Amino acid sequence: MATGTGVDEDGDESSFFSLPSDTLAALDEFWRDQQEKNDEFPEEDWQLSQFWYSDETSEALVTECLAALGNNGGNIACLSSPSLVPHFFNRKETQNEKVKITLLEFDQRFQEKFKDLFVHYDYREPLNIPAELHNSFDLIVADPPFLAEECLVKVAQTIRVLSRDKDTKLIICTGSILQDLANRLLKVNITNFKPQHRNNLANDFSSFTNYLPSTF
Repeated sequence: MATGTGVDEDGDESSFFSLPSDTLAALDEFWRDQQEKNDEFPEEDWQLSQFWYSDETSEALVTECLAALGNNGGNIACLSSPSLVPHFFNRKETQNEKVKITLLEFDQRFQEKFKDLFVHYDYREPLNIPAELHNSFDLIVADPPFLAEECLVKVAQTIRVLSRDKDTKLIICTGSILQDLANRLLKVNITNFKPQHRNNLANDFSSFTNYLPSTF
């Protein structure tokens, strides 16, 4: 039973509020559940063609991104690849701000989750990029939202706007069927690394880079 004002053993009045231990335990569990919900990653919205990477794939891509930048660090753009961002948070290179991440993404749910890291991006308006992001990135990892030539063409336009210079490193994850077009547009070559998705996307998926990767 909850209690209010009482008298302590020295005879002094004190205000206190106590709850039974089982109630306190239930409250503690409630707040833990709330925190877990806040930490949860948004569910895939298949109407937006969202298919999140498996944790193993995310870790592998993040590891390669950081290795590609090397000791100098730099700026990374995650283009339509939000499931990578939490895995960057766990790395010392981002924690000490040696590497800075920007997420360009259509889904507004990620604005609330990632705050200042989020920039709204619609691939249908490939050149509608904030001026301060032009020619700003040392590495771009992109996952065009749709397996369509038209989508890849427009994402390639955005990549050119974001790239710091001709030495900007690119990691593109998309359907293997777009290999030739990706090479023509972005001078990227297929790698041995096959990205996997949490829900086992049926399409044959591949990764492409414009440099020789060191970790896959």
